[in-house]
Amino acid sequence: MKTIFTILLLSIIISAQTNPKFNDYFLDETFRIDYYHIGDAKTEMITIDKLFRYGVWAGSLNHLIDSFNNGKYYLKIYDYESGILIYSKGFDTLFGEYASSDDGINGIIKSFHETAIIPFPKKKIAFVLEKRNDKNELDEFYRTLIDPNSIYVIKDKVSDSTVEIFKPVNNGDPHKKVDIVILAEGYTSNEKQKFEKDLSRFVDYFFEQEPYKSQKNDFNIYGVFKPSEESGTDLPGADIFVNTVLNTTFWTLGSERYLMTEDNLSMRNLAAHVPYDAIYIQVNHPRYGGGGIYNQYCTYTTD
Repeated sequence: MKTIFTILLLSIIISAQTNPKFNDYFLDETFRIDYYHIGDAKTEMITIDKLFRYGVWAGSLNHLIDSFNNGKYYLKIYDYESGILIYSKGFDTLFGEYASSDDGINGIIKSFHETAIIPFPKKKIAFVLEKRNDKNELDEFYRTLIDPNSIYVIKDKVSDSTVEIFKPVNNGDPHKKVDIVILAEGYTSNEKQKFEKDLSRFVDYFFEQEPYKSQKNDFNIYGVFKPSEESGTDLPGADIFVNTVLNTTFWTLGSERYLMTEDNLSMRNLAAHVPYDAIYIQVNHPRYGGGGIYNQYCTYTTD
């Protein structure tokens, strides 16, 4: 019994040391770090684009360190003065997939726009990215100092008169719920009612399955509608190209059914209208297809 108590006490102490207190380091707001991920199969570099401050923080106030150890990449945020790890998250990227494609292997350098979403830090931070090596170990490959109080942090209000928000599932405090934002893609202004119906149908499907079915009260789901100029999505293999809000396309990275977007900027700007933990893109199209990037976003077609 004494041994069990000792192990339990040690686990509590370790947990306290590795799980920083939110209020010590962060404000209850969102800090968005946009950057470019550039390279090929052999080279890789990062350059910061823009920094944004807006809205309530949608994530947990208690669990700031990602201990799942999943993803090809890891975002790590350190308090600059003390060097303490105060936030982390594993993720994958479309760049990572590109690097293993024929073009990436053949040395064709390409740039992808990416985003890190973290709670707003009170003081200067070290923004660090790590990548898995051949032994599945994480190696740091990028680090930079970011001052959240810089005059260059953009504080524009998230506002767009053409955007409409739907709340098919609304269970309260985003800090205590899983917040999913579903973005409309390829719906014209005349198809708003169809978006609502498709959104409702997807939500019904989602909560038919466990573990979601028995935990519906632990979710918030938002639908964000912004009309596209044209209906549908790009089908390069059929020489079909349409003007849509998020610029999704089949044949992503040369795969016929892979339906993704490289327009991260438009996606993040649209998603910013609500608090979110996960982004889904609902594409108005009858062709089967879709895709997903771990802890980034996923897509699916409606019909």
